Amino acid sequence: MVCRVSVALIVALATTAMSAPAAAVSCNGAQIAAGTCSVGGGTTDTGVDLWGDVTSGGSSGGDNSDGPDECPVVVNGQCVGTSPPKGGGGPMTVSDLESFRPRSPQQFVEPTGWAIQRIPANFWSTAQTHVVSGRLLGNPARVKFSPVLYRRSFGDGSQQTSDSPGDTWRELGQSPWTRTPTSHSYDEVGDVQVRLVVWYSAAFRFGSQGWRRLTGLVKGKANELTVSVLSADTVLVDRACLSDAFGCPDG
Repeated sequence: MVCRVSVALIVALATTAMSAPAAAVSCNGAQIAAGTCSVGGGTTDTGVDLWGDVTSGGSSGGDNSDGPDECPVVVNGQCVGTSPPKGGGGPMTVSDLESFRPRSPQQFVEPTGWAIQRIPANFWSTAQTHVVSGRLLGNPARVKFSPVLYRRSFGDGSQQTSDSPGDTWRELGQSPWTRTPTSHSYDEVGDVQVRLVVWYSAAFRFGSQGWRRLTGLVKGKANELTVSVLSADTVLVDRACLSDAFGCPDG
């Protein structure tokens, strides 16, 4: 009876040990300083991947060890190099990967949802520098995305590439219907789909380390806009229809 209870207890303990969850992959400041915890990153077409490696030392010799390691190379009485530990495994490396994506940018047009044929409609975006947070190897990791380029497709075959997000006529101190660095005039009436891609530069920081700039750019797609281009046989203007008169068609 005692033997059966002992066997059952051993089986229960073994089962518990096998089902226990593995410890989370992590590293501390000392490991980062020693170089056993390394982190790198790279840009993809639509985001940033950060990866990290933690290298632990090999296990020490146990009861089956056949004695202390012999020095493989001796120069001037000093041991150079190392030999694998007796009765144990070599260093073990555990890797971690985390992906970061920029927040979706937003674009707008004024007038909202419509335009007049051959008269400028004004487009702008609210894309800003922002930080996306996560965890890598048990430590906080952050990626900072900064908009650097804006590429607009106006839906009529025209495109515009600019380093400016644009702004409203009011914020620019301009009258409505005037040209801006990000405005566009349509020659034909009808509905068009306006698309915007914002390209970001990226930098990352791991733990308490400083920001590290990454090469390459990451793109974020903004919401699509539907603009109805309308015709007008008569347009009221505030003066003679010269090149910059309010309400005058382009051209």
